[in-house]
Amino acid sequence: MSEKAETPTVPVEPVFDRTPQPFADGLPDPIVYDGSFHAIRQRTVNFAAKRFADMLYVSGLPPDVAARHFRWRAVPLPGGLSRRPAAGDQAALDAAYRGGNITIEPDDAEQRVTVAWDDPDLQQRVTGAATARPGYGSILLGPHAVPAFHPQSIARALPGGAHAWPFGDAVDPPAPPPVKLVAALRTFFANSPGLYGILIASPEQVLVERYNTFGAPDRATPSWSMNKAFTCTLIGRLIQEGWLASVYDPAPAPLWRDPRGIHHQITLDHLLRMRSGLAFPVIHDDGRISIGFENGAVYQDAGDAFEAAQRSIVATQPGAVFRYVNSGVNALGAIIRDQIERTFPAI
Repeated sequence: MSEKAETPTVPVEPVFDRTPQPFADGLPDPIVYDGSFHAIRQRTVNFAAKRFADMLYVSGLPPDVAARHFRWRAVPLPGGLSRRPAAGDQAALDAAYRGGNITIEPDDAEQRVTVAWDDPDLQQRVTGAATARPGYGSILLGPHAVPAFHPQSIARALPGGAHAWPFGDAVDPPAPPPVKLVAALRTFFANSPGLYGILIASPEQVLVERYNTFGAPDRATPSWSMNKAFTCTLIGRLIQEGWLASVYDPAPAPLWRDPRGIHHQITLDHLLRMRSGLAFPVIHDDGRISIGFENGAVYQDAGDAFEAAQRSIVATQPGAVFRYVNSGVNALGAIIRDQIERTFPAI
């Protein structure tokens, strides 16, 4: 009698890799950009509220000065690889403000600004807010009532006023600038009514310092993309101190630790030079999905910018395409924060 042949054992899931990975939690879920009309309108009022809060409660401008120098900006959809971001509906935004459909409500006691847009097309009010906290500038709330985190002031040990700038507050008055430079500065300010001021310095000393009629040496100014230079400098400092090995190593973002993921191909150098390839799917009102490269969502979405950057997809081969985006720099910010928290867990 012949024995019955055994049925070959088939793996339950032969397609998926179940290899244990003790060093990572798997791949990050991708962030998806809502490109619907309502979502874009929400971002527009969010962006306006943040900038008003900066002007009133960070820079300390009088309300009439802030209103006079404020510029309304429609939020565009993120652009794809071969095109610029789609043009926003600036004309509709300007007409709505002139027609009284947009209201601005500052709350000095809470240092909060709320911007609301009543649009007959939407048949509802879209409201966005921002609030200022000491040491943080303004924090975008969007439609939410409070920040998603508890902002706490960080004590900083500064050398003191006796030390020379940039390590202290002591600044020797610069020598009078040349006549041609004075004329150039006068022309520059005359053609730049929204400019707070200008400072030109060498590593050792201030060379020229001038301010507009509403600028002042002690008036805080939102840094915006100047922060990119600060972030890149901190990365260089971490390499110098041995916290990071090389700009050519895979970028050690907290959500990119799984070596099986495509994000593992992104190096610190790619992030520093804006060649990471990071983008996100954009869902349109008609259901169409496109790829968009973020260049403003960090200022418009009331979310965790570091997390959103790490959850971006890799749309182009890292290193292949230069694209000016905030997501790469925010991924660097996540790396800096992670390095500090792991080195000093009590902070």
